[in-house]
Amino acid sequence: MSTTAQSQHPPGGHGTAAEVAQAQQQMNWAWILGIGVASILIFAAATVWSTHILNSTRAEMQPGGPPPLPKQVDQYEVGIVNQRVFALDQRAAQKRLQQMERLRSYGWVDRESGVAHIPIDEAMQMFLAGQAKKGGQPK
Repeated sequence: MSTTAQSQHPPGGHGTAAEVAQAQQQMNWAWILGIGVASILIFAAATVWSTHILNSTRAEMQPGGPPPLPKQVDQYEVGIVNQRVFALDQRAAQKRLQQMERLRSYGWVDRESGVAHIPIDEAMQMFLAGQAKKGGQPK
């Protein structure tokens, strides 16, 4: 840049406030607004045209309308993918209730071998009583 060009503009490359105001007054605002409106109209026309192309292509590819929904839409599992909304799935809560019920009840583990289960609270009390009889501390 020459020294005369450097002396006309302050450092940073911008003109003075008076030069900027003069440049704004010289702008042809009608031309700028016309360009903006024309751009919007071209965009709107392109949108209408692309929608027409999409609809006509769809009509050519599917003359009878969209295909029916497959049978698997309402199934819980398709392939190996779960299809339920997790917030509505209650299987985990039901499983937990079954497990808690088993921990609180009596029942057979293996009837032929004579192995039964008892409520967990009772089993813990029996274990602690057995440890106290032995004189040891539970670990």
